[in-house]
Amino acid sequence: MAVFNADAVAAPILISGDDRLRRRSPEVKEVDNALLAQGSSLIATLLDFRERSGFGRAIAAPQIGWMQRVVAMNLGGEPFLLINPEIIWRSEDTFLVWDDCLSVPDVIVRVRRNTSVSLTFRDHEFQLRRWSRLPADLAELVQHELNHLDGVLMTDLAEGVDGVQPLTRWKELVGPARSDTKVSLRDIERVA
Repeated sequence: MAVFNADAVAAPILISGDDRLRRRSPEVKEVDNALLAQGSSLIATLLDFRERSGFGRAIAAPQIGWMQRVVAMNLGGEPFLLINPEIIWRSEDTFLVWDDCLSVPDVIVRVRRNTSVSLTFRDHEFQLRRWSRLPADLAELVQHELNHLDGVLMTDLAEGVDGVQPLTRWKELVGPARSDTKVSLRDIERVA
């Protein structure tokens, strides 16, 4: 089974205020052709957004109105899916980071995240995978996307009275903190 169909069509991204972004998504019970088609659409949406905006490393299924526990990631290698991702360990230490979001397009938000996390997830063949002790930039991203699966937006987690800033400050506040780390599903498998 291929993870991504290059003919898939990008879906519209839901914007803050849409009630579907506030629902907790149910777990995926199995991978079938319908799920792979939806997964391909999710990946196509991420790739389309990144091409238009210049940023965007991941997207959660609820952001296109698909209520399943699925996240699509494109971290420089080939895109891949995290199905039923679950954080199984969090570092005690935390850090503040400026966050952006495809579904909250006009602002960036300062949020507190665990510095590292480990997670389990199922891949596009429904094989159980483990991704351990992620570096801060990927740990932050995973926490953001899993929040979407639980109906939580970054604006709910804003830290400080100046914790929400206009998107025009992205290059100043977010850009310098972004890593060029390239990760594919094969990379995750190799270190597991």
